Amino acid sequence: SVVIGSTVAGIIRRASSSVCSFPIVQANKLPQVSLQRRRSSNPSLLASASNANMRVTESSTTITQNKKSRSIPKEETGIYSLFDKYPESDGRGVKIAILDTGCDLLASGLTGTTSDGITPKYIDFLDCTGDGDVPMNHTVADFDYATKQTVVGLSGRNITMGEWAKDVTTLKMGAVRLYDLLPRGVETRLKRERKEAFMAKHQALISETQSSLDKLNQLNLPSLDKGNTSGGGDNKEASSGDTKIDPQVKEVKELKLLLEQLKKIKESYDDSGGPLLDVFMFKDEGSEEDIEAVWKAVIDLEANGDLTNSIPIAPFGYARQVGELAFGSYVTFCIQVYDNGNILSIVTDAGSHGTHVAGIAAAYFADAQEQRDDLNGVAPGAQILACKIGDGRLASTETGTGLIRALIAAKKYGCDLINLSYGEPSWQPDSGRVSQVFSDAVHNWGMTVFTSAGNDGPALSSLGSPGSLSAPITVGAFVSPEMMVDQYSTLPPQEEDSPLQGASYYFSSRGPTPDGSFPDICAPGGAIAPIPRHSLQGKAQYHGTSMSSPNACGVAACILSAVRQNGITNCGPIELKRALRNTALSTAGIVDPFAQGAGLVSALDCADYIISNHGKDGQNLDIDVTIPERNQARGIYIRDEIELDGPMTFGVLVKPRFSHSIKKTSSEMDERLSLELDLQLKASEAWVTCPSSMTMLGGQTFSVRLNTEELPPGVHFATVGAIDASDPKRGNLFSLPITVIIPHSKFVSVNEPTFALNDNEHVSLNENGVDVSTTFELIQGSPNRRFLTVPRGAEWATIKVKSNQPSITSTSPRVLLHAIPFVRGDLPNTECQLKKIYQVKEGVEEDYHLRVKGGSCLELCLQLLWLANPSPASITADIEFHSLDVRSPTLIS
Repeated sequence: SVVIGSTVAGIIRRASSSVCSFPIVQANKLPQVSLQRRRSSNPSLLASASNANMRVTESSTTITQNKKSRSIPKEETGIYSLFDKYPESDGRGVKIAILDTGCDLLASGLTGTTSDGITPKYIDFLDCTGDGDVPMNHTVADFDYATKQTVVGLSGRNITMGEWAKDVTTLKMGAVRLYDLLPRGVETRLKRERKEAFMAKHQALISETQSSLDKLNQLNLPSLDKGNTSGGGDNKEASSGDTKIDPQVKEVKELKLLLEQLKKIKESYDDSGGPLLDVFMFKDEGSEEDIEAVWKAVIDLEANGDLTNSIPIAPFGYARQVGELAFGSYVTFCIQVYDNGNILSIVTDAGSHGTHVAGIAAAYFADAQEQRDDLNGVAPGAQILACKIGDGRLASTETGTGLIRALIAAKKYGCDLINLSYGEPSWQPDSGRVSQVFSDAVHNWGMTVFTSAGNDGPALSSLGSPGSLSAPITVGAFVSPEMMVDQYSTLPPQEEDSPLQGASYYFSSRGPTPDGSFPDICAPGGAIAPIPRHSLQGKAQYHGTSMSSPNACGVAACILSAVRQNGITNCGPIELKRALRNTALSTAGIVDPFAQGAGLVSALDCADYIISNHGKDGQNLDIDVTIPERNQARGIYIRDEIELDGPMTFGVLVKPRFSHSIKKTSSEMDERLSLELDLQLKASEAWVTCPSSMTMLGGQTFSVRLNTEELPPGVHFATVGAIDASDPKRGNLFSLPITVIIPHSKFVSVNEPTFALNDNEHVSLNENGVDVSTTFELIQGSPNRRFLTVPRGAEWATIKVKSNQPSITSTSPRVLLHAIPFVRGDLPNTECQLKKIYQVKEGVEEDYHLRVKGGSCLELCLQLLWLANPSPASITADIEFHSLDVRSPTLIS
């Protein structure tokens, strides 16, 4: 059997750990670990760094000049400019709840304190899933350490207690399997390591047994089955009639039996649950000076029954104690206690994702402040509340119950910001219990929620949930040219190629949702950040909208620090969201509002905006904008060709959302009664017509008219924004997003089968009058889309893609093909889409099949993967439509 490290105690809600003996330590006294960062050898990048960025150190009196951050991007969002103007605006005093897989409490940069050197980095660590809960239903009453130091645990082992139990009179008992506490990856590694160690020792024992047996067989001993007959040679004892069994003959038999059993043990090896760990809990009544009673736990980490040197562990929030599971897992844990001591929660992380996210938002390396390469997270001064919502029993999938528990915990601990880098495919946004709790968290509890847009792009209408909800701030993923070089070692373009451009990551999910909503902002979507020690490395490079959300959340923490320095202590979620959107910058490179929303977050501009506009009428007022005739849609989204022939005038309802308790206070009534905003309305594009003004009182309507007849094929985006007529610099108080798709197939017919998009791209209708052929010129960072109306009666499509030019480079480009056949809000895009990454090879054609619906608009989106090859590519795609209906006109194909 395998043994686990020294015993520990604690309580919290949920666990997922790996094993390795490690002493219990105080989290705020752990040594910091400094890791070397990967540096770029490209001198042009060093020269392009901001030449006057400043960073406040731990003492907040010394300023470090010319910092760069290649690990966790900060220059892109202007963080250093914010630090320059507002010293100590590094998130100090701000609490961030990280709702994720949980965190490694001993991970590099996340143990110890915040940047002030005093405040603990972690507020608490809670398991909101129940996956690490251990029932403590068995009780040992009248325990007396002086007379008996052993107890029979639920594992059946005799457990020897230590000096810590001398004042204990009542013990609660439970048991838990080691593998139930481990992240899936650690469990897999540990099973492999334990099996290899077992098999090595066991095979050595088999070999030793076989060797002993072979030596005895060489003696030509008599067979035990034939009495004393030797089978050869003289045997005087046998001939004299002696019936005693030769000891060596008996040994041969025993060795054969032993060898047989050893082989059976090897074949039946089973380590599915791992060692069974006994758990004990008692209530420490405290001393006269400290009369507060607290539950403490002791765990037989080594699974050997020896708790003599174990240290009882209290809930993390009480004494900040951290333990580590044994057997080489390197998984840290803490505890929480619930239900008056009947539930012990052993809290571990369910994977590396949560630690990485927390590191992006708020990691702090105290011993690395003088390095020019900034290793810290975006907001090293912020505190973290780690809430585990990834259930280890469900492969770290989140549940609605876990999300709601985490949001309630964030409220209890007074968190300012929440980051949720989790999500699922979106269906029916802004409905259901979880959506309501998110809305309550923002509008009633005063917490700003940041969430990832999703990683299901680049086709339109791929936004995930909760990114599709109205309450959170949804963040898309942006990559700058510097990030491409620093984090991905991207080759520089050749002389004939265009330079690298900043763009949305190809995977970043796009709007609009079926009801017309968009992401809010974008932020850098890649980072080299700390990961759990059980991953057997200190840091890792991850990319995704999971990384852009904590980057934006960290920026928001710094912004709140800055405005609080200026006396603004009540900047709420609506005011912060409005400021982030109104100050977001159009990205330098490829602009994509479907992925980037209002643009790239800008820290200094946002802080200055809040300071300048705080307290103005309606600045902290949320305003709902809907289209009643389109089922309360949050925007106008015209996708199917048939809609273009319908009415193009839409009524818009604008209604302020007042937050209040069940009974309105007098001040809340005054706010309602005094609301009167004179607004100017302005359309961003000429094909949208709207009134020039409106007065917003309790709830007003206005109309918007679209003129789509002259629009070219493709997707078109516009907004109708409302600004304060007396203070236009405030920017939009609300905006209505408008998306119109003009299908490319609308511009081809039997009489005019070819339509040129530009000098190199065209759309052609084939001779059968149904199938379509089109060409794509792909450049780095830019999705290229075709929209086709599916013929009536078609049930599936075959998409054939091939290169239409000879390869001019030694490496073939890799292309992402993403097709979404319809968007009607009745099915998540993941249930109907086609998504493939393929390598374009000269002379090779790839075919793919996709279910379609007649009359719907099919989007075929191709994007060149910049990480693989920044060189352009030229592709031809043939789309063939098919049906099993004998009456379908598509049969002629």
